[in-house]
Amino acid sequence: MHRRNASTSAASPADLPPRRERRSTPALATRWRGRHAAAAALALAALAACGGRHTDSYQQATSKQETCCEHLTGAERDQCLAQIVRVGDPGVAASDANQATYRCVEDHFACDAASGHATRESAQEQYDCIADLGL
Repeated sequence: MHRRNASTSAASPADLPPRRERRSTPALATRWRGRHAAAAALALAALAACGGRHTDSYQQATSKQETCCEHLTGAERDQCLAQIVRVGDPGVAASDANQATYRCVEDHFACDAASGHATRESAQEQYDCIADLGL
C-alpha cells in the first residue's frame, strides 16, 4: 500500500489561480441602506424645522381656551372655564382622533376677549377643520 504525503500532493498557494475577494455586503443592500439613511436624514431635518418638539394638541388647545377665559372676571370667568370640553382619560386625550380634533382647535382658535370664547369666524374654521377630518 502506497501512502501519499498530504503536504506534497497539495498545490501551494502560489500555484492556485488568483481568487477574487467577494464583497461582504451585496450592492443591493448597500443601496437600501443609503436610501434609508437619506430618508432618516430627511425626517430629522423636517423634525428640526418644526422645532423638534411633539406638542400635545389637546393640552395646547385647552390652554388657549383657558387663557381666553382669563379675560373675564368673577362668575363669568368661572362659567367660561367650566364650559371648556375636557377629556378625563389620558389615554383618550392622547388618541390620534382626539389629537387631530384638538389640532383643529389649536390651529384655528382666536379669542374674543369680550366673551371669553372663540370668535365666530374662528369657531367656524374649527368646525370646518373637524368636519374635514371625517372622523
